[in-house]
Amino acid sequence: MLDAVRYEFVRLRSLRSTWVLFATGPVIQFLFSFIWATHHDMPVQTRFDNAFLGLFLVLAVLPTVAVGVSSFGHEYRFRTIVTTTLTLRTPARILGAKAITVALFAAVTGIALVAVTLLAEAVGGEPFTDGAAIGQAFAGAIVFAVLSSLLGLGVAAVSRNATVALVAMIGFPTIIETLLLFTKLDPALFPFASAARLITSGRWTSPLALLGLAAVFLAGSWVTLRRRDA
Repeated sequence: MLDAVRYEFVRLRSLRSTWVLFATGPVIQFLFSFIWATHHDMPVQTRFDNAFLGLFLVLAVLPTVAVGVSSFGHEYRFRTIVTTTLTLRTPARILGAKAITVALFAAVTGIALVAVTLLAEAVGGEPFTDGAAIGQAFAGAIVFAVLSSLLGLGVAAVSRNATVALVAMIGFPTIIETLLLFTKLDPALFPFASAARLITSGRWTSPLALLGLAAVFLAGSWVTLRRRDA
């Protein structure tokens, strides 16, 4: 498996788009955080929490999700899945290697999002120094970014189309979950909105819906790899 992960890592880092996407998310997060940091009428804790709420958090994580989507999406688009299958041999190794590399990339991105938020607070307002809240934000951002990216990976593998997968990953948290707010459904069932609350609330049950959704699509990925590409 180590060789399989190394193979995927080399493929991932050799794409120029990977580094562009890696930089884009923190830039979006910094700009949004800086806007909140200038609201000096609010407590610093409130400004920090607000930087991780709403549409802009989804936009900040979206570049990382795009990396997860392209991990399979580009394979099918350029037919390199044939080479990957011949090299890594089994569906479990293919999926496992991609999931590990995407998760590691997303984890680093999650750390970067919190780091630039702290930087924005220091530049635009006053430094946020609550160690417990900062630690929770790091943990929550990592979980949110990793699960979102793994879901994108799974959707791309099942659909075998990067465009369809990316549209789904944009539309669900921005449009579908917004419309669901007008229903009587439990907000805990909204995968992205609920998981994002882990960053500020510390409730470790918050990401369960997103975790379940990612698990379903990753399992579906394994099945489709066995039937169509193995």
